[in-house]
Amino acid sequence: MELSAKWVRTLYATLLVGVAIITGSLFVVISTLSTQNNEDRAEYRQSLIWFSAQLVVEYKDVLHALDTLILNEGREDLRAQVVSRFDILWSRAIRLGEGAVGRELARVDGSTSLMPDLTRVVREADTHLADMVEGDLAAATLMREQLGQLQPTLDAFRSSVYRLQREAAARQRDILSNTVDTVLFLIIGLLVAGLSMGGLVLRDRSQLMRLRGQLERRVTERTEELARANADLRSANERLTQFNNLASHDLKEPVRKIGVFSDLLLEGVANRDTETISYAANVMRASAGRAKTLISNLLNYSAASDRKLDRERLSLDTLIARVTESLSESIRESDAEIIVSGGAVELEGDPVFLEQLFQNLIANAVKFQAAGNRPVVRVRVTRDPDGRPRRIHVRDNGIGFDMSHQAQVFEPFRRLHGREKYAGTGMGLAICSAIAQRHGWVLGATSAPGEGADFYLDFGPAASEADERVPTAAE
Repeated sequence: MELSAKWVRTLYATLLVGVAIITGSLFVVISTLSTQNNEDRAEYRQSLIWFSAQLVVEYKDVLHALDTLILNEGREDLRAQVVSRFDILWSRAIRLGEGAVGRELARVDGSTSLMPDLTRVVREADTHLADMVEGDLAAATLMREQLGQLQPTLDAFRSSVYRLQREAAARQRDILSNTVDTVLFLIIGLLVAGLSMGGLVLRDRSQLMRLRGQLERRVTERTEELARANADLRSANERLTQFNNLASHDLKEPVRKIGVFSDLLLEGVANRDTETISYAANVMRASAGRAKTLISNLLNYSAASDRKLDRERLSLDTLIARVTESLSESIRESDAEIIVSGGAVELEGDPVFLEQLFQNLIANAVKFQAAGNRPVVRVRVTRDPDGRPRRIHVRDNGIGFDMSHQAQVFEPFRRLHGREKYAGTGMGLAICSAIAQRHGWVLGATSAPGEGADFYLDFGPAASEADERVPTAAE
């Protein structure tokens, strides 16, 4: 909002008038409150009300304790209660005029008779306390009669305290009534100043709104970034904890075997038993080999998760050719068939990691087969409506798995089948998943027992699985 210089000067002048009215009104209010503050005894009056209430309560507690004692013919446990209540009243009586509250107490009508009467009666009753403690009911009755004489004096004192409070409240209402007019002037000054300030603020409103919008956008962006970073950190910590637990568990087995069979080896050497020596040495060698494989897989998994990527553009056909060459022996032994379809596509990523990813996927497709079944592995590219690659599927005709275990197949050291039937450490798919995540892709899987498995790299999280169904090897 743009205002002329004349209007701006007018607004400033009006603002000054409003400030002058506010200043004058505040001066009057402060002066009035300062004058009344010298006579304001509200705090002491509240203390007096509390004091008088406590005094009456303590007094009645003593009377009640004496009445109970007399009715129960001086029972010993009730004597102790009388002594305790009387000591409290005694303490109150001897400190009646002390401190600021005591000085204020002297101003209350009826306090001049209360102080000496209370002190006198308490002292008189105290002379019979020892006899009462010894079980003398006559002494207890006499104490009750003496203390009962204070009732009218206490009632009059309490009435005076409440009357003093009512008078103070009336004076306070008068002060408030006299201040209302000044407050009205103050409100008028505030309105004038507020309107003037509003006009001046409107001049820069558009700029302030623009700056606020920019700040909100930046805060939102930073908040989203922090939320993503925190989510990634939590996920990484969870994976690390799980990874450490599983790694330590799997590494314990070969180490334990080496320890056990080393003892057996020593026993065979001592007995010169060549058969035992040979058996123990073979088991130790196999365990050491398994430990070496586990450590190698751990290093590969760590590299896939942390090592800097050396990005290059590489065609899928070249990758599959390299993988086929690396797996030529197992492909030849199983008579496996590798079929690539879907057209040419280039991937941008780390060549070593990409080759390892597809090698692990194809090696699993060849390995996890039913006995006597010829592996058929289909590598197929699916595309979005614009013709851009969306997914790469690696489909096999193997044993498959239940989809209830889908999440587990990508966890480190997770195996769905025993090592006796299918060799391995359970790290292959975990390494594949880590490589895919490092490249910003998603590695997923669909399967059913006995119908093969379909592992896919998804380049876009919003891809529709229904539109990108890949046929089975049998199809």
